[in-house]
Parts: sequence; structure tokens; C-alpha cells
Amino acid sequence: MKKLLLLFPVLCLYGVFHSALFAQSMLISDAISIRNDYGYELVGRLRDRILVFRDKYNDFEVQAFDNQMKLAWSRNLEDLDSRGIQVVAVIAGKNDFSIVHKIRRRGFSVLRIHKYDPGANLIDSMIIKDYGERLFNAPILGYIQSDDRNCIVVYNTSDRSQIEATCFQLDKMQVLWDKTFQLKQEYDEYSPPAMVLSNKGNFFLVAEENNRNRRMEDHKMNILQVQNGEERVTQVSLPNFLTASAGCGYDNKNNQLIVAGLYSEKNRERANGAFYIRLASGSSVPQVVHNEPFDEKFLSILRQKDAGDDSKGVEEAEVKQLVLRQDGGVVMVVERNHQLQRGASAGRGFWRDGMRLVIDYYYDDLFVLGIQPDGKPQWKTVLHKKQYSQDDEGTFSSFFLFLNSDKMRFLFNDEIKYENTCSEYVLTPVGEFDRNSLLTTVNQNLRLRFRDALQLNGGECLIPSEFRNKLRLVLLRW
Repeated sequence: MKKLLLLFPVLCLYGVFHSALFAQSMLISDAISIRNDYGYELVGRLRDRILVFRDKYNDFEVQAFDNQMKLAWSRNLEDLDSRGIQVVAVIAGKNDFSIVHKIRRRGFSVLRIHKYDPGANLIDSMIIKDYGERLFNAPILGYIQSDDRNCIVVYNTSDRSQIEATCFQLDKMQVLWDKTFQLKQEYDEYSPPAMVLSNKGNFFLVAEENNRNRRMEDHKMNILQVQNGEERVTQVSLPNFLTASAGCGYDNKNNQLIVAGLYSEKNRERANGAFYIRLASGSSVPQVVHNEPFDEKFLSILRQKDAGDDSKGVEEAEVKQLVLRQDGGVVMVVERNHQLQRGASAGRGFWRDGMRLVIDYYYDDLFVLGIQPDGKPQWKTVLHKKQYSQDDEGTFSSFFLFLNSDKMRFLFNDEIKYENTCSEYVLTPVGEFDRNSLLTTVNQNLRLRFRDALQLNGGECLIPSEFRNKLRLVLLRW
């Protein structure tokens, strides 16, 4: 659910823009007032309409836009009682969409699902899980979904020593399994263990043990698999490095789990290279475990200066996305970002509006690594950008990755301000790239949330824009 960033009220207009230079077009929807909304979710395209789900505190609404991005109809979901409801997920299928939600009444919590047709008419509903009475430990729910969006796992992180998970198949409306996994080490509330789900409902939970400098010799990665309802744990010993940042994905074509990320030799705040782990589904031994340090040429390009004999590594780097290759390799997308809190606790004595701290958000360069099935890097590419904002949770920063079979497009705002330009990096499968100007928001009343965009197909993506309490949807076509 995208929570709203509420700014200032103004009218927005409907428009159509074309760019002959890059053979793209852009359609902009009518403006929708979101002043009193809690949040919204881009459902996607069903039949000939693009649907948006809105949480309006006291009721829930679905709005549909036609192919010219004009509002076609709106419908309140009267079957959803707004009292004590938390929307966990809104997931689009091929010919329907589902709303997974938690209902909490008098200390009792129940997880339900409602399924709707493209006209937002209720066609099915059921209880997924009854959590019972939990007065002092209410479920805190998140979810993951398979690549085909037909299987989901809803997990409860209210107890940091375990993960309570339920796997559900949407097309058959059935629970595949319900399990509770005990963890050897408690996790941070903001970073639960990584979880991945296959199209068949096979589940992987990746948790690290002893990922700190003083226990490096005992550092290991525990990979729990759930296949056909049966559990299996694989331990991968990693005594030579610490994990600085990592991501994982399931390769449904080759039936294998891929874990890739950045490693550190001493300090987890600085990455010294990349690692790659490949584990076949059902196997107890990984096929590949490989790590390789960054070379000086790459570090020089990233820092835009001569690296020399610099072993400090790369600071503030976070794995954002893994793109799986058909040959079993992976493309790893990393972004450098950090936050700076200014206030009395930071020793600067600077306050705003009485007692509210000021937080600066920095989202800078991307670097992309093409990794072969044997774990060795095939190419490395640096995509320079600099984004700075203040007190907005980085809502308009970062990027959106649009995928085609022959290229990757990284879409982003050049600057975070009310009127700016938007650009794209177009990256080929061998790491070569071009940088293009996409559009300008000058005099258009647009502030694009690229990080929350939705790819509709191989030639279209939907980007939400929030400008002074008005939501508009931008349909970008190539």
C-alpha cells in the first residue's frame, strides 16, 4: 500500500505528450483529490481498464481509467467493513484482483481474502488464517508473492525469534501450507530474513548467523526450504567475509534459488566485492559459492577519481534488485543511499517546527553487475545520478526498473523538486548504456513517484504522481 505524501492543494489538468526523438508517448489522467486518503495501490490493467485501489479511511474504492486515461467509473467496495481492517496486499491476476486484509476485533485477528472481477464485483471470499486472541502481541503482517503473482505468503513478524507464515494459492483459493519457523538469532524489526516464493509455492527463507566481525569465522547463511509441505535446512559456511547487503530470487526456469550481494572484509558499512550463491530446489548442497573483490578500474569510475591502492571499499551501498538471467546467472542492481538526521541528538541543535527533526535523504549512483552462472562477474557498469530531498522519506527519489527481453530501462527524477527533468538509462545485456531525457515536469503539475511505478507489459508502465494533494497517473509508452 502506497501511503500518501500530502503536500499542497492545486488543480491538475489532463494531457497527452509525445516525444518523437525517443519514440515514446505519455498519457496523463485526470486529477484525483487524495487530501483525506490513507493510501492507494496500482492494481494494473484488467481487460480494457486500468484499476486503482484507494483506502479512504472510512471506505474503500476502486477507480477505473480507459485507454486515454480518463476516469471511466468508480465503485465503493461495500463488502469491506472499514472498522479494524488493515489491507495487507492488493494483487492483480489475469482476469481478477484480490484484496488480502486483516480484521482485528476485541483482540482477535483474522486474515481474509476477497476476490473481485474487472468490474470490482465480489466473486469469492474466504478466511485464510485465524490468529485467535492476541491482546498484547497483535500480528504484524507482510507478504511476498511469486513471479506469476498466483502464490503469496503472508508472514507475521510480531515475534522476532520466529516467522509465522501462511502460503496461499490465489487461482484455486486454497491454503497450501501454514508453518511457524524458529530462528537461531533474533532479527532486527526493520529487516526480517529474506524470503522468496516460487510459482509452485516452494518457499525459501534466508537468515544469516554470526554476521559480525568478531564472529566472522563462524559466519554462515541458513537457507530453509519448504517444498511440498516438507522442510529442509541448508547451511552455507561463509568464514572469509561479512555480508554488507544481499538480495535473493527464485529462478523458475532453472528451478534454483539465487542469492547475490555485497561482501565486506572487515566493516559491514563498506563493501569490498560481490558474492553469488546458487542452490537447486530440493538440494542440500549449493552448486556455486563464489566471491570476488572490486577492481581498481571499477572503483575509479564509481568514485570519479583514481582509486589507487584504496581498500576502504564502497560505502552506503544497498542491493535493490536482482534480475535473473535465463542461463542461471543474475544481474545485480545496487544503489548508494543514506540518511542524515539533523537535530539535538545529532549534536547540531537544529530543530524545525518546535520538536520535529530534519532528515536529509541522499540517493546517488547506481552500479549494475552482470554475474555468470559460475558466480564470476561478466561486466560492471556505473550509472551516475544524484538525488537529494528533505523530510519526504525519499518518496520521489531512487528509480524504477523497466524490463524488456533485450534491455533494461532505469527511470528516475534528475532532481527532487517541483519542476525538474526526468531521465532514463537504457542498459543492454552486455552492460553498455545510453542516457536519455524522458520528459520535463515544468508547468505540468507533476511529481513522479518512480519507485512506486508498475510495469503493465513490455511497452507500458504506470507512474503515480503526487502534486499538492492531487494524484494523477502517468501512462508511459515506448
